[in-house]
Amino acid sequence: MTDELAAAVLCLRSGGEPADWFLDQVHALGAVEWSPEGDPDDVAWVAQAGEAVARDAGGGPVHLLAAGTAVPRALLLAARRPDLVVSVLAADPEVDEADPAYWELLRQVQTPTLVVVAAPEPDTDTSQAQTVAGGVSNGVMVIVDGTAAPVHRSNPRSFAEWVTAFMSIAEGLSSLEPQAREEAHA
Repeated sequence: MTDELAAAVLCLRSGGEPADWFLDQVHALGAVEWSPEGDPDDVAWVAQAGEAVARDAGGGPVHLLAAGTAVPRALLLAARRPDLVVSVLAADPEVDEADPAYWELLRQVQTPTLVVVAAPEPDTDTSQAQTVAGGVSNGVMVIVDGTAAPVHRSNPRSFAEWVTAFMSIAEGLSSLEPQAREEAHA
């Protein structure tokens, strides 16, 4: 499905997820899974993630896929190492809206970000996903109706279609960046 994409897909796992958490994405998107060693602080985590991109994902930049509690760290990598990230693909994000650092992090993310959220019922609370999509400068949100969370596991086909389309768009946008920089300096 990602034959036409230039960048690899790196799935970020947090410590509590099973080893097959992104199994469908590994198969459908050719993704590579990664989780940090131990419980590193943010600085060490960013360093480990950078090493994982170099070692496991062809050196980068990559499309970062994260779900649930791993989403804030995906945003952290996009903010601190934008050179490594083409897009952020966030599934059913779990964020701490009470933490002022979260809001500051969102302001720092300039990377195109797709938030895909499951909505099993019409009145499902999607507010955390909305804060991510609305808080980054290039954020977009998709709601997959009638689907249980986590969306990437309960409806992997729809999820793959959304993220594949978004990754193609993000790569197209990133290919325009050098030209825009050259024009700005002319």
